[in-house]
Amino acid sequence: MVGHAKVGWRAQLSQEDLLLWAKLNDVGFECAVPGIVEGKGGALLANQDIARNGTGQQTQLLIVPHDLILSLERVQEHAKADRDFREVLEALGDFGRTARGAILSFLLTQASISASDLTERVCVHSPFTDYIKSLPPELLPTFWTDEELQLLQGTTLAPAVSSKLRSLHREYDMLCETAKHTRWFRAISDSLEFAQWLEVDAMYRSRALDYPGIGHCMVPCVDLANHCAGESTIALYEKDEDGNACLLLRDGKSARKGEEITVTYGDHKGACEMLFSYGFLEQGRESAETLFLSLSIPETDPYRTAKLAVADCAPGCKLVDAGKGAIDWNGDFIWFLCVSAEDGLRFELARTLDSKEDEMQAFFGETELTGGATQLHELLSKTNLWEVYRLRAVAVLQQRVFDQMQMLYSTQEDMEATVHGDRTEVRTSCYEQAKQLRRLEFELLEQAYEDFEKQKNELADTDCVKKYLAEVAGDEQDGVGEADGSPEEVHHESDAEDDFS
Repeated sequence: MVGHAKVGWRAQLSQEDLLLWAKLNDVGFECAVPGIVEGKGGALLANQDIARNGTGQQTQLLIVPHDLILSLERVQEHAKADRDFREVLEALGDFGRTARGAILSFLLTQASISASDLTERVCVHSPFTDYIKSLPPELLPTFWTDEELQLLQGTTLAPAVSSKLRSLHREYDMLCETAKHTRWFRAISDSLEFAQWLEVDAMYRSRALDYPGIGHCMVPCVDLANHCAGESTIALYEKDEDGNACLLLRDGKSARKGEEITVTYGDHKGACEMLFSYGFLEQGRESAETLFLSLSIPETDPYRTAKLAVADCAPGCKLVDAGKGAIDWNGDFIWFLCVSAEDGLRFELARTLDSKEDEMQAFFGETELTGGATQLHELLSKTNLWEVYRLRAVAVLQQRVFDQMQMLYSTQEDMEATVHGDRTEVRTSCYEQAKQLRRLEFELLEQAYEDFEKQKNELADTDCVKKYLAEVAGDEQDGVGEADGSPEEVHHESDAEDDFS
């Protein structure tokens, strides 16, 4: 079971104390203040009636000083004045030089130095020491119990959470190993737990913004604003000419005193990503929007290892709900599942002058694939067999969609039979979120299967594919038999081990 860090590892700050902290640190509450919304918890509320008709100066709701923007730059500035933290950051090496690595390690050290059982004073307190106390525990899927995670079996979120937990364990183990000789680690090592690393990851993942002109960062008070997509979004965030973070009222929007001020976390984020990163799905959501399906190269493919070595992209495909029953998809990895030696794909080993190891080189025809799967896609699209390759790709995707639907269907009965609620291992909120995700993903998969069937039939009816199938049928007449003209015949290869259908 995955649980929260032990009680007391970081103190909690009340809404009243947060407001006082913000004012002491020069946060400008122009038209918005922290508040509580039933069912959501912390929120940002209008402190007066506000409206913008699209003319004149923009309405500022909130101004956060540049020094309170928790970015890679701000962490590096703090490290210059904090010898103990600088020692940790340097011990982390390359990880400590990334925005994620620097911010997470900063959050962890700042949270730990205010613990009540700390016997030695380490690191330098900052405004963020108290800011971290205001952040509530997040119920992201990385904190779900084993029984709750079972509810996700068959969804695209299940492998994502498993992968994330493995990644977090690696980061935590690396932190403990590389920082074990630092003064900070010696002071807190007896109370340090993996669950604390889970918490700072949840803080960052659920509140980080890709802020214009700043990059990935956390912005106190602005991060109180809850999500609302589309036209329901009230506000947007920008950086002003002085580098401060500003929350502005959108054109044509208004709010009465006490009403919630909302921003968008991403209008086109898929259901899986919303639950993964923010721990919730919007009520009334009608589509999964997007989902990522992993793809694998068959073990029988003699080029499997070589293809994986040169693909240079994620081994999967992203499906996107394009509306009106249509599905868009993208992911160049699939093109390596659609070509073989018979199509002109080949691999060679070459030894470079500055290396003692052989380097894998891929070629399509006479062109070297230095750009991996993306370049292969470009080359295929310029051949006179482009419709054939597209048909192969759609057929592979349709089968993958079918397999995913089967996984969802086969686990649905167990999911529905799961006892949940008080005094059980499964919280009702987790059960309802998993139930909603499963429904949305199954509906999108059904839509994709039907649309891919339509695409297959349209491609099979093109002159290019008909000509190709006729040539294949002619080659087989003296041996295997005649082709039946079905779309599946487009996957024919000369050897059984090269059959990618």
